[in-house]
Amino acid sequence: MSPADLPPAPVPAFSRPGPAIPGTDPLTSRQGFLAQINWTPPATGGRRPLVAVLDTGVDRTDPDLAGVVVTQGGRSFVPGSPDPLRDPEGHGTHVAGIIAATSGNGVGGSGVADARILPVTIADADGRTTTSALVRGVRYAAARGARVINISFGGRGFSAQEQRAIDDATRQGALVVAAVGNSGGRSGGPDYPGAYRQVLAVAALGADGRALGISERGDQVAIAAPGQDVASTPPRGLPGVSAQGLVTRTGTSMAAAVVTGAAARLMARRPGLSAQQVRMVLEDSARDVPPTGVDSATGAGALDLAAALAARPPVPGDTEPNDDIDIAAGTRPLLTVTGPDTAVRRGRTGSWSDPADVFRVALRAGEAVTATLAPQGAPQGGDLDLLLWRPGTPSGRRGPAVARTWLVAASLGPRADERISVAAPTTGMYSLEVRGIRGGESRAGRGTLPYRLDVSRARQ
Repeated sequence: MSPADLPPAPVPAFSRPGPAIPGTDPLTSRQGFLAQINWTPPATGGRRPLVAVLDTGVDRTDPDLAGVVVTQGGRSFVPGSPDPLRDPEGHGTHVAGIIAATSGNGVGGSGVADARILPVTIADADGRTTTSALVRGVRYAAARGARVINISFGGRGFSAQEQRAIDDATRQGALVVAAVGNSGGRSGGPDYPGAYRQVLAVAALGADGRALGISERGDQVAIAAPGQDVASTPPRGLPGVSAQGLVTRTGTSMAAAVVTGAAARLMARRPGLSAQQVRMVLEDSARDVPPTGVDSATGAGALDLAAALAARPPVPGDTEPNDDIDIAAGTRPLLTVTGPDTAVRRGRTGSWSDPADVFRVALRAGEAVTATLAPQGAPQGGDLDLLLWRPGTPSGRRGPAVARTWLVAASLGPRADERISVAAPTTGMYSLEVRGIRGGESRAGRGTLPYRLDVSRARQ
């Protein structure tokens, strides 16, 4: 894996300043990405969410990061790079500054949020990392209670270990944000971790608000944010940059950090929101980028911080991760043996990061179960399917052969409203699957399919 950006460059003194933002720092006007997302200075003195930056380290000596970096909690998982508070490459310091450089201190520029940065070193001085370092970094960040985990790295190749670590971090309440990569849609498959389930994958926009040519395309793209010539904090001693100067970098690394900062702003404003609700707000409030609708270059559209902060809190959704039968085994059943005989759940599915939702239902042999699936938000052209699987159904892909043995009932119509009613053939824990069919768009979900699931059981 490698950093998802291009080499740094000092911000030239003659560069054209952006719109002035009253009461901010001397170089904020040169941070055009802030104006692109409709940024305003974050409130101070309130909650400061913990954000883990899994990167090359973070230089705590930068004056804009004073009091921001958690100096006692940092950790390195790279042999030979024991100090997470040093950053010989500079990538991690730049990312940390985008997220949370101190605003209003009269020094340098500003970050998107007022947050605490947990530095977790997973890459060496050349910007190279490994599966082991990434997995350990994700697990450490989740264990330390990070609300957001930023991974501005990418590379080819799926790893089951990495996916499990991300699933576990999501289960612990963290929002994992990752860059989609800078391959520009070239063949060879998507970049990971951006293409894992449960990851908020971020593409990069240019200064013109359109997708950057280097930004990866694909169904995994969830949202887009500024990624061209993003000015932020340098590590100490970078040639040609003063102690209070800025450097620019270009790429999806920077875009991911911008979205991470926006997520932290939302969590500070509304601490009761879950990570999944924060994700919903960011996607639902994004500005559409041509072509109209959800697309492979920008996902739901361009991040709009002002719109996200003003948005109404969404209804809590289903507990994630629950994308497959084995993963859903760690969730609470909808219907337990001794509990009530009815349950209602609201959720969203049909995206790359959340292709299906699985709910557990305890049934005795002969008991009738009825499940009704209704779309929410008037999806246009979207499709949801409803399936009931026997206890013991194998996880993973379930083709016709598996269905003949394990499928109890299914409603697979071409619309988003489905219903099944059937008697349980045996006693055990059944799996009720809501499967989203990609391609639909809803005004409320911007590419995912919101639904309501009603389940009832008739005891004998």
